[in-house]
Amino acid sequence: MKYITLSDLSKDIRKNVYKIRHDIDFIIGIPRSGMIAASIIAEYINVPVIDIDSFCKGCMPTGGNRLTLIEKKDTKNVLVVDDTCFSGDSIKGAKDKLKQFEYNFIYGVCYLEGPGGDNLDFWLEDVRGFTNNFKNIVLYEWNIFHHYDFIMQRCMYDIDGVLCLDPPDERNTEQYEKYIKNATPLYIPKVPIGSIVTFRLNKYRDITEQWLKEQGVKYNNMCMFNAGSWDERNKTGVLPEQFKAAVYQSVPYMMLFVESDDHQAKEIHRLTGKAVLSIEANKLYS
Repeated sequence: MKYITLSDLSKDIRKNVYKIRHDIDFIIGIPRSGMIAASIIAEYINVPVIDIDSFCKGCMPTGGNRLTLIEKKDTKNVLVVDDTCFSGDSIKGAKDKLKQFEYNFIYGVCYLEGPGGDNLDFWLEDVRGFTNNFKNIVLYEWNIFHHYDFIMQRCMYDIDGVLCLDPPDERNTEQYEKYIKNATPLYIPKVPIGSIVTFRLNKYRDITEQWLKEQGVKYNNMCMFNAGSWDERNKTGVLPEQFKAAVYQSVPYMMLFVESDDHQAKEIHRLTGKAVLSIEANKLYS
């Protein structure tokens, strides 16, 4: 499993900018993720950028001294960019939208994941070695919480520090309960996830389930620590990372654990040998 961050994206574009034609008049990005890549590329080669839907509606990109240039009839070369390509369907869709325009469109992506390369004029990085089967997968920081239905169904999520900001000290029961009823959302997945595994006490299940429902979080099941109080749980001597690792290890088909705390993430990975994404470090342990 490979994890690519926004920082990696910027570095990979800079490293491979020589692969991009520099006689480009402007760039069209394929929303949403393609706009991130298109904007970074536009900065490096100093050309305007626009999203494909706005362009098809008749808008033209603007950007400093380039405004006059792109309005000229002799504009020829337009770069069309997406972040990734697996099947090539997104690029095919872009070609269908743009076939009415008389420009020389050059199609490219930052990361080639699968067999859709035939639809491209270039790609910056070839990651097909990680995506040739369902055991090797590439995850991207900018869309991990919103795509990948197949992966997210095989994923376990922590709550505090992932789905919401960390709550106050649990030993202050009144303050703690008040907070988790109205916790501040953090990274809310837009696709259903497999399981939620939290060190929260099971007595807070109703409050927690209500909050998850209000946030629109869809999940198959939730595992909480079965103890009546903070003191009772503390006396067991079980650490949060040990509890989470035991649950993660017990479900063989689960392939990713999303953990807020970097120390816990390292320990969960060490104890299970399975992939863990650390939100704190923005790093995948696998």
